[in-house]
Amino acid sequence: MAVLIAAVILLGGLVLLNLLLTGAVIRKLRKPASESRPDWGHPQNPGLPAGAEVPAFSALTVANTKVTADDFAGERTLIGFFSTDCRHCLPKAPVFVATARDAEADGVRALAVVVAGQEDPTDLINALTDDVSVVVEGESGSMVGAFAITAFPWFFLVGPDATVAATGHEPDRLLPAPSHA
Repeated sequence: MAVLIAAVILLGGLVLLNLLLTGAVIRKLRKPASESRPDWGHPQNPGLPAGAEVPAFSALTVANTKVTADDFAGERTLIGFFSTDCRHCLPKAPVFVATARDAEADGVRALAVVVAGQEDPTDLINALTDDVSVVVEGESGSMVGAFAITAFPWFFLVGPDATVAATGHEPDRLLPAPSHA
């Protein structure tokens, strides 16, 4: 009889411990994600927000030209982030190139960043290289980190003061409409 009582007490203790641990896990899961990270990771804003200063970075283009955050001072720059693993990126490349060509007349430079993932980057690089400077880097590259990129494709217009002037999913919507007199 004593063994039976000891077994019931032990079993009751294990059930109580399980209940406490389950409650702790549920509380942890209910905590909103926004409390643990900034808004930059939210799918609605997968990068630096407008008004943010571009942090320091250094990268090389496919033409072996060095690009740094200081290069953005004094000029507006249209930047596009593409990923080789993104099925929407290759179709957006011609839109980015056309927007860059149109904006060049207004003194806007263009830079594309291709994030090399599992897929071969050749088609994406070829779609961009003739008309814009292209940087190729991995998912933890300096530009991806500096711009806090969490989704592709994503585009930025950086102002002459090296702050983000506009950001969005459509590159042609970042620039003001040309004025026709």
